[in-house]
Amino acid sequence: MAKHELVQHSSVPLKRSKLSLQDPVSVDLPLFNNRYSQPDFANPFRSAFRDRQSFVDAESQARIIENPYPAVCLPNFLQSKEFLKTLRDELLLEDYYHKSNDLYEFYQSEDLRLSRKPHIVALKNAIYSHEFFAMMSSLTGIDLDPSVIDLNGNQYHEGCYLLCHDDDIKNEKEGRRIAFILYLVDEDWTAADGGALDLFKCNESGYPVEVAQSLVPVRNTLAFFELSSVSYHQVAEVLTRDKSRISISGWFHGPLKTKLVSKTMPFESIVQQPSVSLEDILNPDYLGEGAMENICNVFLDQSSIELQKFLKPTVYDALVKELAAMGPEERQGTESALWDEKMGPSHVRSYSRVSSQNQDRVPTVLKQLQTLFGSALFESYLKKITNLGFLAVNTELRMFKKGDYTLLHDHALEKDGLDVTFSFPYLGAGQTEWSEEWGAGATHYVAEKSNLLTLYPRANTLTIVLRDEGTLRFIRFLNSRVGEARRRELSMLFSVNDDEEDDEEEEEAHQEEKK
Repeated sequence: MAKHELVQHSSVPLKRSKLSLQDPVSVDLPLFNNRYSQPDFANPFRSAFRDRQSFVDAESQARIIENPYPAVCLPNFLQSKEFLKTLRDELLLEDYYHKSNDLYEFYQSEDLRLSRKPHIVALKNAIYSHEFFAMMSSLTGIDLDPSVIDLNGNQYHEGCYLLCHDDDIKNEKEGRRIAFILYLVDEDWTAADGGALDLFKCNESGYPVEVAQSLVPVRNTLAFFELSSVSYHQVAEVLTRDKSRISISGWFHGPLKTKLVSKTMPFESIVQQPSVSLEDILNPDYLGEGAMENICNVFLDQSSIELQKFLKPTVYDALVKELAAMGPEERQGTESALWDEKMGPSHVRSYSRVSSQNQDRVPTVLKQLQTLFGSALFESYLKKITNLGFLAVNTELRMFKKGDYTLLHDHALEKDGLDVTFSFPYLGAGQTEWSEEWGAGATHYVAEKSNLLTLYPRANTLTIVLRDEGTLRFIRFLNSRVGEARRRELSMLFSVNDDEEDDEEEEEAHQEEKK
């Protein structure tokens, strides 16, 4: 697909409604039409989608159009009409920017993950939820990656359009697999208003030659289709002066057929409420205002820090005893193993982790830590000691033993962000700490073939490293010298709110100028 540079006609956003939102309030996640999760719907739907066959569900009126390529319409997607109306109202209050070049002309919001409006936040959290991705994977038969999603609001006014393109963008890191649109148009939108989603037929050479199907936008309908080298489509020109084609659209990403099939843990919204407080768990030496300021100063200077003896001794001892009570290697090799999922393939990585299906076997103290570290409470603490803001978190309970490793590979590059790792290694009899003489098991941060930082697993230690673009990490092969020692850790990757970081840098610069 050819690249098209944006031509921004004006830095002034599209004029918004004079309505203003009140202070943010908590809103329950919206419920999706439960028909689309029922096995008697999902199973025949998936078969039809996979086999490129037409499909109509009499109960929901959901349908698959098989030609020129499978495209789906799921009517009445959100159960609550009241939620839908308020969502639309909030969406109209977002800032929109004029996007215009040779390919398109329309208005687009910023990434909706950054929005603080309650119903938009609730929809985002619902779309990021395990239940939603499970439903989409079940309907399409595609292994979608929950850690990557795009979400924007769009407005097409009279004369706006998006010409023929395929959206089939791939690179070494990821690939778009599904394009989707949630329509929020007026209820009386018709074909005469324009703005149809046109699907193109391709000739024998794979070039689009004519529109084969035109799908008229329908309020509260989720439309989606799989992206490929022939998924050419367009948004036809909007013809009405009295209405706007309003929608939320984006892409689901996933492993490509020619790429690594990666078992990933999803990024989750930072909303969990822990049953314990920071004071219950953490070493009080790290909780005072002065201590947090000192930590922040070191982190800002070095972009990394190690906090040893991070948990209270009593808490850490309880954690170690619980794991020891489970038996050798936490029952590794048995049906009740804690680290039950082997990660691969071998040309990229080898280690074990606790699967999402095995969370009920995580012992009490470790479960408390897992919940605490993924919570808004811990996010607030991290913000104080790093001066960063965050959008979501990926968490993984994992274990490396002799023979395990991770490698740098174009098909398995991690997203940039803040790496936060809590280490609770098993060192074996007579061993008090991980030995650097082993030459194994350390995390190496590298950029342009230079080693920037080496971190060995240390008991009861939290490491924090900001990994910017171009900085990669790997865990060196655990050779035979490690014996029975094992890296056990709670590994977290926080996605950083870059806009908030930029605002803070500008404010710091402004304060310096005033001095």
